Amino acid sequence: MTSLNQNWKNFLEKGDEFSFSIIYNKYVEELYAYGISLGFQKENCKDAIQDVFIKIFLDRNNISKIENKSGYIFRSYKNRLIDLEKKNNNKDNIDSVEDKFTIEVTILDNLIETEIANIVKEKIKKLLESITPNQREVVYLKYVVGLQHSEIAEILGIHEESARKLLYRAMEKLRNKISNDELYLIAIYFMLLRFII
Repeated sequence: MTSLNQNWKNFLEKGDEFSFSIIYNKYVEELYAYGISLGFQKENCKDAIQDVFIKIFLDRNNISKIENKSGYIFRSYKNRLIDLEKKNNNKDNIDSVEDKFTIEVTILDNLIETEIANIVKEKIKKLLESITPNQREVVYLKYVVGLQHSEIAEILGIHEESARKLLYRAMEKLRNKISNDELYLIAIYFMLLRFII
């Protein structure tokens, strides 16, 4: 099986369309879920994904110089979503995306249709509402998407150390509000969310 790095190499060096399609398929669902979590409309999320990958395809010579390709893709996607929102609203100023970031807790409804699932869902929702939108976003990028601190830093436009601190503070805040059993429950939730998205 060819690794993602090998597919990047084949695409960037040879313009291999098959490798490009594998790269696209690797990111498309994660980007879409990220855009929805940022509060953007479904159509804008789909359009932004297409725009980002068209740009990558046409500009592959410049992309080869970028070390952190995942971070670049997510940041380009977020910026494109903001541009589309501005264009659609005909506004020069747009509310900060950080003020909108949410994580919908719906996965457990599909897995377990019981009262316990509803209790868990509400508990997680309240816990996530207790942290800032920036903290929710960094938790999502780390534990749902599975990005590294350097990639998260690039997406958020901050230093890697700041991304670490933001995640640490979010997790510390969550730990202070819950028991070890509840923390375990949240970890399972994010693990399941990552596999289903």
